[in-house]
Amino acid sequence: MSKRLAPKLGIASSLAVLVLLALPYFLAPAAAVGVYYDTIPVPVHLLDTLFALVAVVAFGSGLRRRSDPATVAGVTLALGAFMAVVTLWWAVVTPADALVEAARMDSIGYHRWAFFLATLAVTASAGWYARSVL
Repeated sequence: MSKRLAPKLGIASSLAVLVLLALPYFLAPAAAVGVYYDTIPVPVHLLDTLFALVAVVAFGSGLRRRSDPATVAGVTLALGAFMAVVTLWWAVVTPADALVEAARMDSIGYHRWAFFLATLAVTASAGWYARSVL
C-alpha cells in the first residue's frame, strides 16, 4: 500500500510547492514578489520550481514502475532535502512583512512558512517512499 501511496503523496506535495510558489503573483504586484523571492543570493523560486517539477516526474516514474524505485526514492529524497534547506534559509532571512504590505493582506504573512512546510512534505514523502522500497 505505501509503495503506491508514498509517491502519490509526493506528487501532491510537489504540486503544492508549485501552487504556493505561484500564489504571491496572484495576490501582490509582480515587482514586490520579485523583491520577496530575491532576499537571498540563490533564486529560491526558480530552483524550487525546477526541483518540484522534476520530483513530480520522478515520483510518477516510480509510481508507474518505469524507473527503478530505489533510484527514484534516492533522487526525490535529495531533491526534497535540497528544496527544504534552501527554502528554510530563504524563510529565515525574509522579513515577516516583506509581502504583507505589498499585498495588503495579513494572511499572506505565513506564506513563507507554508511554503517551507510543503517542501518538507516532499522530503517526508520521499523518505517514506525510500523506506517502503528498500
